[in-house]
Amino acid sequence: MSNSDIVSKADRALKPVLKELGRFPWIRLEGCCAGHKQEDTLWIEVNVLGASGLQRLMELLRAFDAKLAGTECRVDCLLSYAAQAGAAAVPHGWIPAAIEVFWPPRNDWRRSQSMIIETLLSSIEESNSRLALTENPPCAINYCPFCSSSFIRVDTVEKSGTRYRCGDCDMTWTMIEPAL
Repeated sequence: MSNSDIVSKADRALKPVLKELGRFPWIRLEGCCAGHKQEDTLWIEVNVLGASGLQRLMELLRAFDAKLAGTECRVDCLLSYAAQAGAAAVPHGWIPAAIEVFWPPRNDWRRSQSMIIETLLSSIEESNSRLALTENPPCAINYCPFCSSSFIRVDTVEKSGTRYRCGDCDMTWTMIEPAL
């Protein structure tokens, strides 16, 4: 199932959040529920791409959690370490995770649900602008041309070029070094 399939079948209240999350190339939507009763929760199942995707997700959830401070709502993120029986295998390099947001079970639970969705949208916008900022590290960093991960290892060094391997998506490529 693709991100657009998930968005089209999602609860109307959750569609704006899913559309924003679907714009990130490092995240794939797998399932969601906005909660239909006061005792329900809002949850989104995703796959994130490698360690860099996990780092980006953590940044997003940090911003979201900080905005929920002082409320009775809370957010949890669970990683799936083992494939479930009967579930489709997760593609190599992708890490399954579930984000779950809890609100107090009261009669005005829809207000909490709306506040959570607005706060999540705001957090996505905030973390997106932070992730777009380029840092100026003291050394050179190579990025994987396939998944944009910075978890790169030198596989071999040869006269014809250096062979790199991505630690997230496990793809390899050769870069020809310019003559000095």
